[in-house]
Amino acid sequence: MKKHIKYLSILAISTLATACSSSQADNESKAEDQPFELSQRLKQELSLAPATLEPIQTQLQLTGKVMPYEDKQVKVSPLVDGVIEKIHANLGDFVNKGQTLAVVHSSEVADVENQTVGATSDLLSAQKNLQVQKDMYKAGLASEKDVTFAQNDVLKAQGSLKRANEVSSIYSVKNAFYTLKAPISGYVIEKNNAISDKMSFHEGETGAFFTIADLSQIQVVANVYEADIAKVHVGSQVQVKLISYPDKVIKGVVNKMSNALDPETRTLQVRINMPNPGFLMKPEMFAQVDVSYSSSDRSIAIPSSAVIFDQNKNFVIVYKDAKHLEVREIQIAKQNSTKTYVISGLKEGENVMNKNQLLVYNALVN
Repeated sequence: MKKHIKYLSILAISTLATACSSSQADNESKAEDQPFELSQRLKQELSLAPATLEPIQTQLQLTGKVMPYEDKQVKVSPLVDGVIEKIHANLGDFVNKGQTLAVVHSSEVADVENQTVGATSDLLSAQKNLQVQKDMYKAGLASEKDVTFAQNDVLKAQGSLKRANEVSSIYSVKNAFYTLKAPISGYVIEKNNAISDKMSFHEGETGAFFTIADLSQIQVVANVYEADIAKVHVGSQVQVKLISYPDKVIKGVVNKMSNALDPETRTLQVRINMPNPGFLMKPEMFAQVDVSYSSSDRSIAIPSSAVIFDQNKNFVIVYKDAKHLEVREIQIAKQNSTKTYVISGLKEGENVMNKNQLLVYNALVN
C-alpha cells in the first residue's frame, strides 16, 4: 500500500512539473507573439519625415574667409604731412564717428590758421571801409560808386573767411595741430605698423593710418574653381561653417560673383553677405562654404538624420502606426549633411522616424 502511495506522489509531481513547464512555454509564446508598440513617451516625442521624390541636391565644398562688407569700411589718412603727436586708437578698438584717432603737428595746418586769421582781418577792414564810404556819401564827399565798391570788398572778404573756416573745419585745426577723426563708427581692423608717436611722415609715402569697418554685416568670400563655375550662381543656397565655431551652421545665399578669373589660381570669387549678430565673425577667419546645386536626376529623399548605420548597412524605421513599425534596409544614391537620396528600400509617401529611431531599431532587431 505504501509503495502504491509513493508511486502516485511521484506521478503527481511529474504531472505538475509538466503542467508548469507547459504553462511557462505558453506564456513565452504569447510574449513573442505580442506585437511591438511605441511607449507613451516615444509617442509624445514622435517625429516623422515623409519620403519625397526630389531632384538630387549635391553640395560643392569651397574654401573662403570672412571679410568686412565692402561698402562699410574706410581707410583713414591725414590730409597733411607733419609729426605724429599722439596716436589714440589701436588695432581691434571700437571707435565712434568723430572720435579722435591721432593728433598731428603740421606746418600746413599753421598756414591754414594764418589764412583764417588773415581772412578775418580783411573782413574787418572791408567792413570799416564800407562804413566810412557810407558816411562820406551822406556828407557828399563820396559817390555811390565808391559805396558799391566797398560793399563788393566786404562780400569778397566774407567769401574768403568762409572758405578759410571750411578748410579749418576739414583739417580740425587748433593751435597748429591737425586732428584725425573717425569718419564712421566701427572697429579698427587695420593699423599701419609704420606709424608711432613723435614720428614725422609724408602722407603719400606712409599710406593710410587706419582702416575702420562696420562689422554688423560681413562678407564671406569663397573661391570657385574654373571647372565648378557652372554649378554656382547668384542666389545659390549655401551653408557656412567656421573653424572657430565648428558646431554652428550659418545659412545664406550667393550675392555676388566676380566676372574675372584669377589667372594664377584659376578661381572665381563669390561673395555671401551675412548679418553678424554679436560680432561673432571676425575678418580673416577661415570658412568652409557648402554650395547646394540640383542635378537632373530625381530620387526618393529623406532627412539624413533619419538614417541608421549598422554593420556596414543603412536602415530606416518605416512607420505606419504605433503598433506597425518596420526596419527597412535602404540603398543610398547620394548623401549630404541634411538630405539622403535613396535608390531602393523606400517608396514615395512612406513615413520614416526622424527621432528616437535608434531606440526602436534596437528593440526590433534584438
